[in-house]
Amino acid sequence: MRLRSAWLLLAVVTTPAVATTDDTDASVQDTDAAAQSDLVPAPVHAPGSGPVPLGATPQALLDEARRVRNQPLPDRMKAISDLMMGRPYLADPLGEGRGVDADPFARYDVYDCLTFLEEVLALAEAGDPAHAASTRLGLRYGQQSPTYAHRRHFMELQWIPGNIEDGWLVDTTAEYGPVTHMEREVTLDTWNSWAARKGFAHTDDELPIGTMKLDVLSLDDAIAAADRIRPGTIVLTVRVDRPWKPIWISHVGFVLPNDDGDQADGNKPMVRHATRMADKKVRDHGLAWYFEHLKSYSKWPAAGIALLEPVEQGPRISRLP
Repeated sequence: MRLRSAWLLLAVVTTPAVATTDDTDASVQDTDAAAQSDLVPAPVHAPGSGPVPLGATPQALLDEARRVRNQPLPDRMKAISDLMMGRPYLADPLGEGRGVDADPFARYDVYDCLTFLEEVLALAEAGDPAHAASTRLGLRYGQQSPTYAHRRHFMELQWIPGNIEDGWLVDTTAEYGPVTHMEREVTLDTWNSWAARKGFAHTDDELPIGTMKLDVLSLDDAIAAADRIRPGTIVLTVRVDRPWKPIWISHVGFVLPNDDGDQADGNKPMVRHATRMADKKVRDHGLAWYFEHLKSYSKWPAAGIALLEPVEQGPRISRLP
């Protein structure tokens, strides 16, 4: 049984090779009618990848993570994710290995935007990549047992505040320009009036309620700041508030360094992410292009972006046992 996460309902970007319209990414902008293609079961292996068990970290990734373990965190993130480039996009590929979402805890043949980011952070932050599973579980479940109900499904109420509180991330949005503070109360009535609620297996008591809060940088200010955003920074796409939706964030990626420690592609900043539009894979796009592209969304317009920076946990010391 495949159950949706908030990312399955949202995460998408398009390629700059296509002049996109809202019809191109309608499955994202109308999240209450999420794309049926997201329900297609994932292939067991990526084409040509060979019979690698889904939960086993490929040896090449382990070797690369160990090779760069003493480099700065953004460089580790880039080097590790270089080996993931071109992997196919699949929405919601992970679960708890049993129960209501029996997808595996880890797999390396396909990613969606959040599971790609989490795996890169897990391998880059772990003192030894053999301990990456503990780091990944910390990002996804915090200090709780790894069950469907404990997973941080919802970015605004769970994933972001939980990982900031746990010391994995810091919010750096306000460092790059004036921000707009978004804030709204989410109640049980909010959840039960949202059409996509039926895609989640939570009981009413398990759904998060409370105050969603986020500082957002406008798209114009994001474009102006693009060449100053530090490598390794996580970029979150934020949509305008819809009172009947308990979500704002539709996509996530991270900013790349280049080999000289400056921005990628010469002095051109780039974002690396897993995207389901067009060629549906892990790839890079120009950061300023992506911010400009977000202006084209009209069915559910983009309010701007938020920026989070991973906290260095120490390249030789695991944060979690």
